[in-house]
Amino acid sequence: MELIDYLREKMMQHEQKAISFAEYMELALYHPQWGYYTAERVKVGKEGDFYTSASVHPVFAHTLADAILEMLQKSRVEEPTLVEVGGGTGYLMKHMLEHIRCTAPASYEKLKVLMVEASPYHRALQEQAIADEAVPKQWVSSIEEAAERIQIEGVVVSNEWLDAYPVHLLEKGKNGWREIGVTWDEQGQAFKETYLNELTEQAKSMLQEREPSVLPGSRVELNAGMKQAIAAVGNMLTRGYAITIDYGDEEEQLYHPSRKRGTLMCYYRHQAHDNPFIHVGEQDMTAHVNFSALQRWGEAAGLRSLAYLRQDQFLLRHGILQRLQNHQDRDPFSSEAMKRNRAIRQLIAPDGMGRVFRVLVQAKEVPMDLPLRLLQKEKWT
Repeated sequence: MELIDYLREKMMQHEQKAISFAEYMELALYHPQWGYYTAERVKVGKEGDFYTSASVHPVFAHTLADAILEMLQKSRVEEPTLVEVGGGTGYLMKHMLEHIRCTAPASYEKLKVLMVEASPYHRALQEQAIADEAVPKQWVSSIEEAAERIQIEGVVVSNEWLDAYPVHLLEKGKNGWREIGVTWDEQGQAFKETYLNELTEQAKSMLQEREPSVLPGSRVELNAGMKQAIAAVGNMLTRGYAITIDYGDEEEQLYHPSRKRGTLMCYYRHQAHDNPFIHVGEQDMTAHVNFSALQRWGEAAGLRSLAYLRQDQFLLRHGILQRLQNHQDRDPFSSEAMKRNRAIRQLIAPDGMGRVFRVLVQAKEVPMDLPLRLLQKEKWT
């Protein structure tokens, strides 16, 4: 109830008794005490609200680590830093480091780790997860802070980071754009949406930069924070790669008429729904990443787009099928081989994670024509 009272008070401070949806989403997810991501509660996995590719099985981290190793070795980055942004539990970094240590000890000895994490709760989990790894480790609270203080060569990786950025909700009407706000319904004793009297400055700026091409009646989400975030990645990274794994699309697909109500979704105890006004502070809220915008803004920050592909393509090109294990096991609950094989199928499933998630690889100050497996198209896709 503390978060609900806090939000109501914020709304009462405005003449319209409402705040923008972007501000509502930011406070619901990131309020220092009561926000969903900052609160001390399990979010990922069976006991949480959703699964990520990294939480399915260590085989995802192992395959990603092989891709990172190839990038570092072929681009001859001698003193690499591996950066993870929004690493949550630390599960992905833990298993990447274990794999690098076991398969490429010479590379492991040169490696430094930087974790970008806003939540003290998740930072503590990350510290515990990689405590036994003998690599220099550093934590910062935001990518903007990292860009101000640190310059690195290496790889910046994120898995489901940008989809949780607060978004401005806009609706295209016959007379132009209107922005969705949030107000308190005294009669219904619940939050509800309303139209703001005027667009916020951030929404105006984004529309001036590039107006979405959609039909009247359509809703879109504008992720203003993503521009600042990818600019910070470009400022921090002097040489190397940025790997962004998330669900989303390029603009042609993102603004297709079939998505005229937008892509905002909520996740509560593994149930997906589209009502952001219930379970306030206790559910995840996400919107699809605009990968067209991410590539444009990355180019402006010195990050050239090297590859944009589906997760199944990325994993197949880096040999995930070679990680399947032959076995004679019969018990699916105790067999590690069966668990691994099921996970691989789940990660590349054409009707699931394999096609929903996208992978964008951007490069800075490295040759664009290196013979990376990332760029070698497989004949079955």
